[in-house]
Amino acid sequence: MRSLITLSALLAVFAVSGASAEHAPGYHIVDRIPMSDGWWDYASFDPVHRNLFVSRGNGVFKLDVDSGLMDQRFIPGSEGRGVIPLPGGDMAIANMAGYSASILFATDAEGKVAKMFELVQASDAAVYEPTGKQVWVMGGHGEISLLDPVKKQQTGTIEVGEELEFSVTDGRGRVFVNAPESASVVAIEAASHKIVGRWKMKDCEDPSGMAYAVASDVILSVCANKILKVLDARTGAELETVPVGAGADAVIFDAMTKRAFVPSAIDGLLTVLAVNGPHDVQVLERVPTQIGTRTGAIDPKTGTLYLPTARFGALNKLGWPEALPGTVQLLMMKPQP
Repeated sequence: MRSLITLSALLAVFAVSGASAEHAPGYHIVDRIPMSDGWWDYASFDPVHRNLFVSRGNGVFKLDVDSGLMDQRFIPGSEGRGVIPLPGGDMAIANMAGYSASILFATDAEGKVAKMFELVQASDAAVYEPTGKQVWVMGGHGEISLLDPVKKQQTGTIEVGEELEFSVTDGRGRVFVNAPESASVVAIEAASHKIVGRWKMKDCEDPSGMAYAVASDVILSVCANKILKVLDARTGAELETVPVGAGADAVIFDAMTKRAFVPSAIDGLLTVLAVNGPHDVQVLERVPTQIGTRTGAIDPKTGTLYLPTARFGALNKLGWPEALPGTVQLLMMKPQP
C-alpha cells in the first residue's frame, strides 16, 4: 500500500469534487455502489464465482457482481491489504496488516475461516505462484512468507532486505515485487527462492502497483511521479516510460483485450493503455473518475472495472485524508458498446 502520508499531502490541495477534465470516449462511469465507511486498499476479482473482493480497514468486502448481493464485512479483520482468490475459486487468502497475519477462507456464502497464518511482519500484497502452488505474502519490512493453502502450512521465508509493495508472477516460475525505497523491481525464481534481479527504474519515485502482460512478457510498474515503466520480464531492461496520472497505486491488466488501467487518486483520472508489444504501449485515453480512485479490479468476462473511492474531508491526527461518512463507494466503469 502506498504511503498515505504522501497521498494526504497531495489530496489536501484538491477540492472534494471530481476531476474537471472533459469526458473522454470509451470507458465511462455506469454506476456507483455504496460501501460502508472506512478505508480500503487492494481489490481483486474471482472469475469462477464472479465475486469482487475489496480489502478494508475492518476486513474484506464481497460483492456478487451478477446478483448484486454484497457483504460489507464478509471476513472480519484489521487493516486489510491484498485479497488473493485461489485457483478453483473456492478459497481465498486475505492479508491483515493489523494482525500481521494472512487469513485463508472459503468464498461461499458462509465464508468459513480455514486457517490464520501468523507472520513475523505485517502482511501487505500477495500473489499465488502456480508452479510451486504457494501464496507469496510480501512483508512490510522485506520478508516474503511462503504459504501452502492446501496443507495450511507456512513452508518458508525469503529475505529481500527492503520494504516490499505489490507483486505479480509470470505463471512460469518467476515472481516480481516492487521495492519502493530503491525504486526497483525485484525478480525471484520460485523454485530456488533466489533473487535473480534488482532492476532499478530510472527517474522512478515510490513504485507501487504493477502488472504482468503475458503476451508481451513485460512488467508494468507504476511510479508516484506520474510515470509507468515497461520492463523486460527476463532481463529487467527498461523498454518504455509512459505518462499516467498522479497518486496511482495499481495497474489493472486485462489479458483478453491486452489493456492496462491505471487509476490515479490525486487527479481523479483513469489512464487506459494498449499493451500491443514490448516496445508498443500506447495511451488510449484518460478518463475522469473521482479523486481518491487508486486501486481496483476488472471483471474479465464483461470488461467492467470496479474502482473504490470516496470524498475526503480534513486530515486526521496522523496526517492522512479521512473519507467523509456516507461517501465510500465503488465506481463501475465500462467501455462504450
